[in-house]
Amino acid sequence: MRRIAMLAAGLLVGSTLAACGTTEPREAAWPDGLTAYLDQTRLQRNTGEAFVRLVNDTGASIEVSRVEVSSDRFRARWTGSEPVDPEMDFDFDMPRGKCGEGGDADLTLTWRETGDEGEWRTSIGRAEDRYANVDRLLDRDCAERTLTEAADITVGEPRVEGEGKQSVFVLPVTFAPTEALPDVTFDGWEGTVLFQLAAETPTWPRATPQPMTGEPTTLELRVLPARCDPHALADDKVGSLFRVHVAGPDVPDGANYFLPLSKAQKTALYDFLPGYCGWE
Repeated sequence: MRRIAMLAAGLLVGSTLAACGTTEPREAAWPDGLTAYLDQTRLQRNTGEAFVRLVNDTGASIEVSRVEVSSDRFRARWTGSEPVDPEMDFDFDMPRGKCGEGGDADLTLTWRETGDEGEWRTSIGRAEDRYANVDRLLDRDCAERTLTEAADITVGEPRVEGEGKQSVFVLPVTFAPTEALPDVTFDGWEGTVLFQLAAETPTWPRATPQPMTGEPTTLELRVLPARCDPHALADDKVGSLFRVHVAGPDVPDGANYFLPLSKAQKTALYDFLPGYCGWE
């Protein structure tokens, strides 16, 4: 009797789960007319987020409960419940990416047609990084991961040399090679929309590559304003993002990342503008 009761209870639980739509989704082909893209908004480039955009031209309304994104460079996922009619963006936090090529990724989708209660399906498709924004993000991760493994990098105290139009903002950066990746080089910095690099600064792509071997080396990021109109400073969001260019055996050509600056270093950089530009 006990076994019969347990069997009956199991059947009851199973039927209850099925009624609630919690059974395992069945495998199905990727829906015809459903297109997937990977991308980032401009604001997400500062937060490290990205999104999958699903465009629904299947002729039916679709509900999605899970999105899994995977490639040999990163893995991420989204869970929840959202309709795709006719399109929807699914935001997710990007993990730190690996070196490699391209930003396209496989997509595992848990979905059902709206109104088809309980018929969840799992389909595998491909998400296209059509504007290469995710590829660039992954390349930044690759460059940073590679250089910081090759050397311990310290950004020193900023200073201003000279006065007025003859002044220059100087930020010393020390590279202490770890000898872990002797084939890696620092290939120079790149200016921003708000600041240009002075002639003495190792500037990509003209700089002589600095190998991450030997004794610690201190190089100076020497900066001048690229413009002196006050509204440019007021509207600025990326003026302190100096690109650090890196080269190595597994690093894509031109790969770079943004030099990390503390709040105090950024404040000193922006405080340099009024004295140089004569706003004081």
